[in-house]
Amino acid sequence: MPIHSLNPKRSQVPFSPENRASQVGWALALMLLALSPVSTKIGGALWLILVVGGLLVWWRTRDETRADDHEGACRVAWVWLGFCVAGALLKLVGVLYWGDPVGTRHFEIRLTLAAGATWLLLRQLPSGFIDFGRLRLALLVAAAFALGVSIAHAYFNVETPSNRINWAGGLVMLAFAQIALLGQSVRARDVAVTILTLFLLLLSVLLTGARGAYLAIPWLALSALGALLLVGQRPVVQRLRLTMRFVVPLLVLTAVTVLLVPKVVNVPAQRLQLALEEVQATIVAGDTRNYVNSPVFVRIRFWQRSWEAIQQSPWLGHGRDRRIEMIQEWADEAGSDEMRRHIHVHNEYLNGWLDHGIIGLVSTLCFMVGLFVAAALAGRINVHVGIGVLGVGVLHVLMSLTDTNTGTNNYGVMMSLSMAVMLLSLERRRTLGTAS
Repeated sequence: MPIHSLNPKRSQVPFSPENRASQVGWALALMLLALSPVSTKIGGALWLILVVGGLLVWWRTRDETRADDHEGACRVAWVWLGFCVAGALLKLVGVLYWGDPVGTRHFEIRLTLAAGATWLLLRQLPSGFIDFGRLRLALLVAAAFALGVSIAHAYFNVETPSNRINWAGGLVMLAFAQIALLGQSVRARDVAVTILTLFLLLLSVLLTGARGAYLAIPWLALSALGALLLVGQRPVVQRLRLTMRFVVPLLVLTAVTVLLVPKVVNVPAQRLQLALEEVQATIVAGDTRNYVNSPVFVRIRFWQRSWEAIQQSPWLGHGRDRRIEMIQEWADEAGSDEMRRHIHVHNEYLNGWLDHGIIGLVSTLCFMVGLFVAAALAGRINVHVGIGVLGVGVLHVLMSLTDTNTGTNNYGVMMSLSMAVMLLSLERRRTLGTAS
C-alpha cells in the first residue's frame, strides 16, 4: 500500500508531487541551489528550507509508523545522523566546559540539523517527488555561476562570497553530488551534463588559487572516471566507449577554455610554484626571516606551537578564547602580520584538540568517520552515491590538514546540502514493509 493511502486527504501529505505548494517549494529549492555559489546567504536560505521541510514532514506524519525506518536509504541517513549527533554532543561538552560561544559552532549545528531533516524526508517523501533531471541541471547552472565568480576573482580581484579556500571546497562537494546523481540515469545527455558540470566546477576551483582545495582534485578526477565507467549495466567495453565519446569534445573545450581564460592555467601554476619556493626557503634553507608572512611559514609555525600547547593540556585543551590569545602571542613572537590575522591554526585536527582536548579531536573525527561509514552503506545501494559521499569524506579529511575552519558558515552549509542531495538520491519505492 503506498504511503499516500494512509491518509484519505492526500493533499495533507507534505510535498506530494501533485501539491501546488510542494511544486513551488521544489522550484524555489532548485533556484536557490543554482544560485548558492553566488552568496552564502542563498546557500543558508536553502539549508533553512531543508531543515524546515524535514520538520514539517515529521509534524504532518508524526502519528504514522513505518516498518522500514532503519533499512535501505533511511538506514544510511540514520547512521550519518548518528555520527553527526555524536560529534555535536562531544563538541558541546568542550564548549560548555570552557564557556565558548555556542553560536560559533556553525559546522556541527548545521550538519546535525540537516542530517536529521534528510532522514525525515527520506522516510516520508513520496516516490517520484524529486525530479533528478532538474536537480542535475540546477547543479550545472550552479557550476556556471561559480565559474563567473571565480573569473571575477581571478581577473578583477573580486572577493569570493566566503573564504576562498572553504568556498572552493564547497564547489568540490557540489561536484561529488553531481557524480552521485549518475546513479539515477544512464542516458548520454545526463552523462554530458555531469561532465560539463564537473568541468566548470574544476575551472572554478583552479581560478580561485585555493591550494587547500587543490588537494582534492586528483581524487575528484579518479572518482569521476570511475563513476563514468560504472554507468549502466552494459559490458565494460561498451561503458568505456560511452566514456570515450566525450573525450574529444572535452579536449576541444579544454583547449578553447585555455585560450579564452589563460588564468585557468596561470593561476594554479603560479600558486604551486610559490608554494614550492616557500617550502624550499622555510623548510630546506631555514630562511624564516624573509618569509614570516608566507602561507607555508604561517602554517608550519601554527602547527609547531599548537602541538607544544596541546602537550601541556592534552585531555582538556585550552578553550577557544585561550587559543585566540596564543595565536596572537605566536604572531608577536614571529613578527608575522599574517599570523596575527588568524584565529584558526590552519589544521582542523590540531584546532579541535587545542580547544577541547581529546574530546575535541574525537568530535572532529566523528564527522569524518561518519562520512566513510555512510559511503560504505550507500555504495551497497547505489555505487554512484557511495562514490559521491566517499569523495566528500576524502575532501574533508584532506582540507582539514591545511585549511578547513569549521567555525565558518559556508563550509558546513555546502556539506549539508551536498549530503542531502546525495542521500535523497537513494530514493526508494515507498511501500510499507518493503526495504529498498
